[in-house]
Amino acid sequence: MKQRLSIGVLEARREAKLKQVRTAGPLMQGSLATIGVTCGNPRCRCARGRKHVSHILNSKVGGRSRSLYVPVDMVETVRQWVNEQRRVRRLLKEVSELGGRIVRAHVPSRRARARNRAVAARAAAKPKG
Repeated sequence: MKQRLSIGVLEARREAKLKQVRTAGPLMQGSLATIGVTCGNPRCRCARGRKHVSHILNSKVGGRSRSLYVPVDMVETVRQWVNEQRRVRRLLKEVSELGGRIVRAHVPSRRARARNRAVAARAAAKPKG
């Protein structure tokens, strides 16, 4: 069970997560995969089973899977972009969860304020003495 935190603490945590999102660098959605390919030359090693290594980025575009060839010199860069996308997506999920917790925390605090006002009004209306 999650600990009940004040709205101020939850809002501070949400702002900290949003600050991390704002520092995001380049990002790219998808999964980087390493595959084995054959070049078609019958004398090549790949024709005998030792395939060439190639890298592709798999992603969904318009509900359809797409694969994009990634040149060898860009593999590390694309890997960093994909990892950044995952980090930002995780942060945004946490921001959303904190927003929900803020809303849920707001309801009891409003009820408590209303209850306190009612108690104070009854106490003020009571004749002293």
